[in-house]
Amino acid sequence: MNDTIQYYDSHAKNYFDSTASVDFNDAYNRFLKYVPEHGRIIDIGCGGGRDVVAFVQRGFDVIGLDASETLAELAQKKNGIQVITADMAEWIADEPYDGIWCCASLLHLNDEGAHSFFENLRHNLRSGGAIYISVKSGIETGYDEKGRYMRNFTEAELRSLMEQAGIRIVCEWNTGDQLQRDEFYWINMIGIMS
Repeated sequence: MNDTIQYYDSHAKNYFDSTASVDFNDAYNRFLKYVPEHGRIIDIGCGGGRDVVAFVQRGFDVIGLDASETLAELAQKKNGIQVITADMAEWIADEPYDGIWCCASLLHLNDEGAHSFFENLRHNLRSGGAIYISVKSGIETGYDEKGRYMRNFTEAELRSLMEQAGIRIVCEWNTGDQLQRDEFYWINMIGIMS
C-alpha cells in the first residue's frame, strides 16, 4: 500500500485534474435514493474530493477519507472540504454513517486489507445504511505501470465480500471506463447493511 500512497502523493495535482470533471451523476442518483435526506456520508478514497463536493451540493453532510496526505490537503484546499487522512482498511468511525461511497479505491487493497475493510463495516455503516463500491475487472492483480497496487475483482468475489459483511445487494451494474481506457470494465454495487 505504501507504494500506492507514494504514487498519489507524488502525482496529486495530475490525479486531481484528470478526475475532477468525470461525470458520475448516474451512480450518484442510484446511491442517494438509499441515503436519508441530509444524511451523513463518508467518501472512502475520496481523491480530489469530486464526489464529496457533489454530495454536499445535494444537501448531504459529507466528509472524505484518503490515505494520501498530499491528495487530502489538495482536496481540502481546492474544494474546501473536510478530509480524514487514514488507511481505509484499518479506519473505524467514531459513529456509523448513513452512507459510504467507495469509488475506485477498494481495488488498491490486497486480500487482507479488503477483508479488514469489510469486517469494519459493522462499525462504519449503520443498520439500514447504504454502501456504493466500484472496482475494476479484467486487470491483473499486482502493481501497474505507475507503481500502484491494483486488485482484480469479479462480480462473484465482490458479492461474496458484501454478503459476508451483512450487506444485502440492491443494485448491480457494469460500466466502461469514464477515462476511455478499454482494457477493463467497472463493477458497481450498492448494498444495504442488515
